[in-house]
Amino acid sequence: MADTLTSPMHVEVMSPDGAVFTADSVDMVVAHAADGEFAVMKGHLPLVAALTVAPVRIKSGSKETTIAVFNGFLEINKDIVNIVAPQVELAEDIDVARAQAAKERAEKRLAARTANLDVDRAQLALARALLRLKVTHSL
Repeated sequence: MADTLTSPMHVEVMSPDGAVFTADSVDMVVAHAADGEFAVMKGHLPLVAALTVAPVRIKSGSKETTIAVFNGFLEINKDIVNIVAPQVELAEDIDVARAQAAKERAEKRLAARTANLDVDRAQLALARALLRLKVTHSL
């Protein structure tokens, strides 16, 4: 009899442009919702969670794939995990120099705090740049 907690799952990560990542034989998915980090393994009850700007880690055996997810939703149903987000980036597709420059620009904007600064937009730009750097292990 197979162990239902360690048997593999199917995972799809999608953006408006289509599937960004698809895998069978996934052991665990670790994601971030508004109230904190959580992990999903086979046999998990059905769930829909709103995701934040944070990495999603997908573990298959000894291999781990980290994906930058910019908000979105995670749905679990019958050992299938679907992640749908407005923007998704694989670590290998991220331009580290561009992300570093975006981080520095956002930090300068927030430090200057001019009267016409859209603080929420600047903070989101900083969060996005930091996520890209974290996913590429450049932070």
